Amino acid sequence: MSSPESLPTRPTTPRVNGHSPLSLAKGDLGIALAHSIQGSPPTIVHTWLSTALRDGITDGTGRAGLFHGLPAVAFVLARTPAEHYRQARATVREHLRRMTVHRLKVAHRRIDRGEVTSFAEYDLVSGLTGVGVAVWALEPDSPLLERVLSYLVRLTRPVRHEGRFLPGWWTRHGPLGHLDPDFPHGHANTGMAHGLGGILSLLSLAYRDGRTVPAHREALETLIATLDESRFHDESGSWWPRWLTTDGSLRDARPGSPSWCYGAPGLARAQHLAALALGDEPRRRETEDALTRTLTDRTALGRIVDASLCHGWAGLVVLVRAVAADSPEPQRFSPLLEDLRTRLVDGMNHLSEPGLLEGRAGAQLALADPGGTDWTRLLLLT
Repeated sequence: MSSPESLPTRPTTPRVNGHSPLSLAKGDLGIALAHSIQGSPPTIVHTWLSTALRDGITDGTGRAGLFHGLPAVAFVLARTPAEHYRQARATVREHLRRMTVHRLKVAHRRIDRGEVTSFAEYDLVSGLTGVGVAVWALEPDSPLLERVLSYLVRLTRPVRHEGRFLPGWWTRHGPLGHLDPDFPHGHANTGMAHGLGGILSLLSLAYRDGRTVPAHREALETLIATLDESRFHDESGSWWPRWLTTDGSLRDARPGSPSWCYGAPGLARAQHLAALALGDEPRRRETEDALTRTLTDRTALGRIVDASLCHGWAGLVVLVRAVAADSPEPQRFSPLLEDLRTRLVDGMNHLSEPGLLEGRAGAQLALADPGGTDWTRLLLLT
């Protein structure tokens, strides 16, 4: 077993491998968060954060979302010592409020017109699900969170488009986020990062916390029913297709990598959170059993390609840790966590990037297991 590398203590360049410093996924901002969560000296956190923010909170690349730009900055500032960044936090909070209100208005107008949506509008990475996470982190008591939740509830209602009734989160584009001739009518995504899983997790976490809005429970039940209807069973357990299409074909009717972003473990945790929120004890037990079966199946584990939070062992470590913490039988997950941690240590130094979501910083953070934090709200696991 190789020894894992520690987090880098100072940036060597203002842009990491060509990625924006404001990228929480791959840039300096994500490494600043990892240092802050791990309790690194404030000077190190400040060095990384200052580098990330030196050109301001917008840099003109991509759409602002939880993993890039203003909402990403908000999430990181919410998890840095208040006395050092009080003024920055206040400034970002005001900008985040304005941005969120504007994007909600645009989204509701789109729904009123009967048009289908896009990842950029609603998902965890760049859309309003992730913006809601940022709002909740930086301003926990803000009524703006309820406005985001109400939008997500509305998103679970069917939309009539081109003579068909489609799920409200149906996108006009393909799974890669752009128009695709293989998906002429778009698709409905099921994953945590870009689809139903993220919506279900945020709605469940808020419901469990008492942050409820009208028709909240019905929205949870709609999303759960969709997953129940599309679920496959095989010798390794339960799994779900990555997307649904209008002709009923599932395009990829095989279990994929058992990861956080698209795989069965991520969707199992989303349903686990829903079961906890709704007091559905049979579903809680079922999802825990399904997760255990999947992550003890050698064929399934053989499809894991790296040690990252997004696709690999680090994401599974923090996911199983979260499930165990919410289970009345946490000890049943101890052997599973030990195995996953061993695989994480063996694989993390092979990661080619230094960043948080797909790189060594995220893997190191998962391995360190810092207590008393809710940083995994970033992945909608807690």
